[in-house]
Amino acid sequence: MCIYLISVFISDNMEVIMRHRGYLPTKERQVRSRLAKLLHERPLLIGSLVSMPRVCGKAGCKCAHGELHPGLYLSLRVGEKRKMIHVPQSLEAQVRQWVDTYQEVWRLMERVSEACCQRFFREKQRARGKRP
Repeated sequence: MCIYLISVFISDNMEVIMRHRGYLPTKERQVRSRLAKLLHERPLLIGSLVSMPRVCGKAGCKCAHGELHPGLYLSLRVGEKRKMIHVPQSLEAQVRQWVDTYQEVWRLMERVSEACCQRFFREKQRARGKRP
């Protein structure tokens, strides 16, 4: 499958200009390609993983006497509130991968944003030079 990214620009006279991503620097194109591939191929969870000791609730268990079990929780925002959801051991590897994918997507988006910001400042400087 082929994904084409097309950028839309609005020129000074409000005319819409569409460009293929080939005009972008190679590094930015690579980052955008990696980002598109991740979003297309892998699930992700927006949240973080937190290790917290927990009690299982069984009457004779060691945790009832203070020796707690290790527990992994997914911390995520639901509306305005932060939720902590227990992750069963059978799903730990999968949830870790989904959270790792989100973190990688976030890092890639920061890199794209940084490149766009640099481009914005260059355009701003160029526009300053065109003033009458």
